[in-house]
Amino acid sequence: MTPKRPARPAIVGHRGAIAHAPENTLAAFRRAIEDGAQLLECDVHLSADDEVVVMHDETIDRTAAADSPRRSGAIGELTRAELDTVLLEDGEKVPSLAELLETTTVPLFIEVKVAGAGEAVAGQLAALPEDSPAKVSTVISFHAEALEAIRRGSPGTPVSYLVEQITEQTIRTAKDLGAAGIGPAIDGLALRAARAVHEAGLRLNPWTVNTAVQLEVALACGVDTITTDDPAWVQRELDVRS
Repeated sequence: MTPKRPARPAIVGHRGAIAHAPENTLAAFRRAIEDGAQLLECDVHLSADDEVVVMHDETIDRTAAADSPRRSGAIGELTRAELDTVLLEDGEKVPSLAELLETTTVPLFIEVKVAGAGEAVAGQLAALPEDSPAKVSTVISFHAEALEAIRRGSPGTPVSYLVEQITEQTIRTAKDLGAAGIGPAIDGLALRAARAVHEAGLRLNPWTVNTAVQLEVALACGVDTITTDDPAWVQRELDVRS
């Protein structure tokens, strides 16, 4: 059955609202919600002591501030205590997934960057109270094995399969995973592919929409969500069209 298309796609704050605040920080996530995001997208890795850490890169090198006491190192080789010494831009700290789950007022798209983090994320989601907004979060990943771990450890948690491009094979993989959706790159997304996704009963969650042309493609394809660095801009553009 083809899912009913929303009248207006939900806005997802990509790593928060990184057009206005340091990516994957609590400040960026707060700003995204203030700017109209109905969901937040974050990236997670495992620290050396198996804590789930919110950061996009495998290392802290790119995002650590110039005045940070620690400016380089792989997340997987640093403990949570060591990561607590890292300063990001604007004095922000490296958040844990637990912190974000406790403070968010909207659901999340949690991107598992390394396959081994799937079980840890599943455990944290399964333990959330039923009234938590994050309880209905979706786990997303390019790694099928990470999504399989989520399905085993937290069967009620929706998953969405990230891909560079939609093909018959990626749609089959998403279906085999029991995924609720598929997330292709916006560049290259076409009407035929979008139609195939919806006919397969999957939600269409493209990334990352930051230009007027990309937004027009997303809307023409009838996407279910719009992931963007600037939720306020997408909100204004959708308001104009409503």
